Amino acid sequence: MAPKTAGSQPANASVLAAEDDSKRYPIEANSVELMLGGMFSAIALVSPRQGLNLYETPVKYLCVSAILLFIYYAALTFADIYCFQAPASRQQRRAKTISDRLHAVIKMALATLMAAAFISVLFILFGAPALSQHGETYAAAVNVALLGVTPAVLTLKPAVGAWRRGLLGPKSVPEKWAAGLFWCTMVTCWAAAYFVPMDWDRPWQKWPIPIVFGAFLGNLIGLLFVAVWCLVIPLARADFQETERIKREMIRAPLPAGSSRAGEQKKLK
Repeated sequence: MAPKTAGSQPANASVLAAEDDSKRYPIEANSVELMLGGMFSAIALVSPRQGLNLYETPVKYLCVSAILLFIYYAALTFADIYCFQAPASRQQRRAKTISDRLHAVIKMALATLMAAAFISVLFILFGAPALSQHGETYAAAVNVALLGVTPAVLTLKPAVGAWRRGLLGPKSVPEKWAAGLFWCTMVTCWAAAYFVPMDWDRPWQKWPIPIVFGAFLGNLIGLLFVAVWCLVIPLARADFQETERIKREMIRAPLPAGSSRAGEQKKLK
């Protein structure tokens, strides 16, 4: 039996890790939830009614979009099937009572409201109206928190070290999911704020329209980025490494005595 080389161990470990991730986080379920997240974000962003839009009734519009997003997160949290979490067994899910599930939803709601309060303070510190438009500011902060912070609340442990590792140096699939949505949402939201003070006199520059559009756009970009980062690239890498491993085994395998290649090798010798 040929001894294992030192260079083959990391490759085998990476293949096993990729296979383990694909088993723990199946692509079918996560793809469905990614599409649902994008659908709910798009529904919350697009208003079909004339009396319910971001230009005429911003507070009402933002409240409706926040309710839609909260229903999406609450349903997945209550069913314990949130995206990129290791799926629990049927016994574990049955062991969770209705009160446990409601407690998880309440914790998610309180964490989101606290994050929204912190984001609204940041909005004011960075130039949002401090003495007026309080409803617009906090409603926009709730939407930003639901898009960027709530995914991290549902995937990361409630500890400072876990959040620091998950957002600044993500390694596992849930950490990559949380970091991708958080940073894409926050960066595009921050970049969209540059359009507010410009003297173009456009209706879409009114506070907080650029912030909200930037957050929703960043969330949709983050969903696509996370899908490629957490699903497509690991599966493609695992498939490539498995193909290379099979090729190496075929090359190292001894040939049968009666095969044509074995006869050619004897003639060459």
